[in-house]
Amino acid sequence: MADINIILENPGFIAEDIKNLIGNLMEGCIEVIMADPGYLKVLNRKYRHIDRSTDVLSFDLSLREEDRPEGTIFVDGRLFPPMEALLERIFHGYLHLKGYSHSNEQDADIMSREVDSLVADALGRRGEN
Repeated sequence: MADINIILENPGFIAEDIKNLIGNLMEGCIEVIMADPGYLKVLNRKYRHIDRSTDVLSFDLSLREEDRPEGTIFVDGRLFPPMEALLERIFHGYLHLKGYSHSNEQDADIMSREVDSLVADALGRRGEN
């Protein structure tokens, strides 16, 4: 189960609620940190040399190639996005830690389907369409 930390002032989410939704959908040792866009901009500039904010950053902390990912996911939790949008950001970062990429159209489609599936599982809506 992931550790959830919120470093936002006046967050619109309770860490325990997010943890309950994610449940056992993420394996490995994952920390999710909800921050504001300015914080993500600083991280994006420092580590990716991109001078703009982003909605999710993943940092792989695995020491060797493993089946279970280890890392930290920073998520933009500003403006109280709907829970579904927040979960999409979290699972997007998680899939990066698992080795997924969206560097081409085929990989982006696969990753998008996986994110949608995890969000549906978390919200208990799998199979609804």
